[in-house]
Amino acid sequence: MNVLVSFRDRRPSEQLAYVARRSVESALDRFRTRIRDITIKIRDENGPKGGEDQACSLAVRVQGGGEIHLHDRDSSPESALHRLARRAARILAGMTRLRHRRKPG
Repeated sequence: MNVLVSFRDRRPSEQLAYVARRSVESALDRFRTRIRDITIKIRDENGPKGGEDQACSLAVRVQGGGEIHLHDRDSSPESALHRLARRAARILAGMTRLRHRRKPG
């Protein structure tokens, strides 16, 4: 699973990039064969002022051309990333259930 992490309007952090990758990989590992790649973007919307301004986005490209785009905001990018990873897993699980229902039996 190829995971790309990028930073905007904040200093890049290898530790935060590692946490982001691990969180997403852990949540989405069971869908590994269906995922082409994942892009994580972490942005500080108003600089070092504090508050819920850590915006995170997650883009998951799945086999067959589908994409999932999710966004969240929190004072902690780690918290936002964990929520995004769980949401992506729920969406992918729903897509998998729907796919299995559509197959002629």
